[in-house]
Amino acid sequence: MATGELAQLQEKLLREPYSLVVHLQLSQKLKDLGYPDLAAGYAYKSLLLVDEILEESGEYHSEALEAARASLVFPGDKIAEPTADSGPLHGQLKCVEGFPDDVVTSIASSSWREIAYRVLVHSLINCGCLRSAKDLCSKGLQTLKNVPNVNLARLEDAARLITQEAQRHFKAKDQTNDIDSISLIGWPEQGSVRREVYVWNAYEPDRLSEASLKVMNSEMHKVAPKLEVRITDLPTLSLDQSKLDQISIKQLGVFASQDLSPGEIVLDETSVLTSNNRLNDTLCDACSSDLPNLDSNLTTTVSCAECGVAIFCSQKCHDLAQATYHPALCDRDIEAIAKDVPPAEAADALYTLLLLRTFAMAETQDVHPLDLKEVKYIWGDFTPNAARPSNAPTAAAASVPDTAGDEDDAFCGRPRPRTLPWTFSANVLLPLHMLEKMGVDIFAAAPRYDGWVFNTLYAKFRGTASARLTGRGGGGVARGPEVGAVHPLWCLANHSCDPNVEWEWGGSIKFTVRGERKRWRRERREGEEEGKKEEELEDGDDGRREVGKWEERKPVEAGIGKDEEVLGHYCDIDLSVKDRREWAAGALGGHCLCERCRWESREID
Repeated sequence: MATGELAQLQEKLLREPYSLVVHLQLSQKLKDLGYPDLAAGYAYKSLLLVDEILEESGEYHSEALEAARASLVFPGDKIAEPTADSGPLHGQLKCVEGFPDDVVTSIASSSWREIAYRVLVHSLINCGCLRSAKDLCSKGLQTLKNVPNVNLARLEDAARLITQEAQRHFKAKDQTNDIDSISLIGWPEQGSVRREVYVWNAYEPDRLSEASLKVMNSEMHKVAPKLEVRITDLPTLSLDQSKLDQISIKQLGVFASQDLSPGEIVLDETSVLTSNNRLNDTLCDACSSDLPNLDSNLTTTVSCAECGVAIFCSQKCHDLAQATYHPALCDRDIEAIAKDVPPAEAADALYTLLLLRTFAMAETQDVHPLDLKEVKYIWGDFTPNAARPSNAPTAAAASVPDTAGDEDDAFCGRPRPRTLPWTFSANVLLPLHMLEKMGVDIFAAAPRYDGWVFNTLYAKFRGTASARLTGRGGGGVARGPEVGAVHPLWCLANHSCDPNVEWEWGGSIKFTVRGERKRWRRERREGEEEGKKEEELEDGDDGRREVGKWEERKPVEAGIGKDEEVLGHYCDIDLSVKDRREWAAGALGGHCLCERCRWESREID
């Protein structure tokens, strides 16, 4: 069975982390199972292992060379053997044990390298990353051009396929068929991949279990004594209006354990899982609050005594950083990674830097990244997986996106949607680069830092991270979001376009009970007589009034009663229902189905 073979290869990689052959086998198997993104990661690491085999000065040269030699001792493996047209070496594989170095390096630099490039390029095409696919395909053809015993026909076919896909892309956008006139920088690079709890992910908890609720409520009571986490029902989201049948699913939500008054601060949570994409902004390295004036004699700031680069707003933040993440980053020359990026890339840079902070926390605390308390109980808007029980999401209703262009899942035999944004740079190159900067062996540490782990973390961040600008004066408005953070308890509150709390994030994030709720408004039906002017009106007995072409509904009374759900908001609630739902489609994977959205769109009366 294909999935059984995958499990065997994953186990084999634990025993042979430097094996180029195992990496190639995994890349091909994952590609066949519908995971081109994960296949791309293994194929790229295969190319890195080829370089390690060929370079005697390589950090892992001895390990990679010996692992490759061991792969050739056992004949019969289609990947371990060079291609059938590769000449005399093909026959040697069945009779020689203990291959000399020149034989191993010859095979690595020819057949294995060609396979790695080919799987990588095809995987990137499948992911929609045509720019990287073209770049790497060109490099592969150039590198292998004069290498003996290499058949480049399939890599050349891949190059033609890239051109065809690019032409199709630009034609669909009413641009030109002459792709030679378009700079490679303008080629599509971001695609979407499957967003799921992988079948082999043993770190995702049963979030609805009594044990999980006990852990979450223990943490919640430290920052919000009057709130508690409970199981609730929320509607399933979809982009397809015909699927909005109000089928509910079990999720987590935050509820008031006693009456809460307007203006009352009911949650105050600090997190060190923060990121800042500004290189020289004066922010606390731990909590990302604005630092006090560094020239003042009264400043409470503290610097790291070892590197002198990380500055903290207080001794408390300094000590927290040293205990949770900073030792893994101290003096590692990581300060410029994903910093001062163009505004269009600002949000993605924050997600990358949250990934870096997570790596540092995992290394410092010596735990798997998905076992960190800051991310363990966060839901990533995962598509329910039929191969295992689906734990309900928290921060937003679960998505059931349209399945156009999706692929069948080898694990459950039904189409799997692609809703997680993915690029070769953000999901493969940068994570490996950051780990290497931290001194992590990216091959031996693969069980902790694999591509599926990166994807899972990104999915969790995209569904829960908050962002803001830096600076007390509100500077940087044109720069895009500059500071991001994951507050694992704050994000358990579900979304509503008529929230009963408002939130503010500085050094900590706070929930304050709103003093005034939103007035709902929708256009009157066509042909209805226009209402009076606003200043002439009062709310009717039914809480409604007609203002010009609008019908309005009286705001709900402020305050939160005992056992009432605490509802935050993830978008600008002053937007129209159309714009709010467009946001929800991109962020949550389906139209918002809160009561306000449904009333304003006339789905309910």
